[in-house]
Amino acid sequence: MEILQIVILGIVATLLSVSLKNSSPNFSLLIGLVTGILIFLFMAEYLKKVLDILINLTQSAGVNGAYIEVVLKIMGIAYISRFGAELCKDAGESAVAAKIDLAGKVLIAVVSSPVILALMEMVQNFI
Repeated sequence: MEILQIVILGIVATLLSVSLKNSSPNFSLLIGLVTGILIFLFMAEYLKKVLDILINLTQSAGVNGAYIEVVLKIMGIAYISRFGAELCKDAGESAVAAKIDLAGKVLIAVVSSPVILALMEMVQNFI
């Protein structure tokens, strides 16, 4: 029932934030930021479990660990950049959020480039 706890935390934080938005906008923003960070930290434990399962499956299937490492890095970059961008949007900084999104996409391209190059080499060898 972890999702229930997360939803309740989110709803309570939203109600507090909305009720304080007019009287104390800074505190309202802080509530949103802290809530987002708490949810992310709570989910980190479960993300670790998923990563452990993926690593075990990769090892048992005999898949090259470098490929799964790239996939995991891409997932991490995507989640973290999206989370950071959403926090910035919540703070009213949509321009900064857009830059974080762009940086995440560029880093994903950089991290994935070795796999793309290996794939292109395989295609060339078939031709």
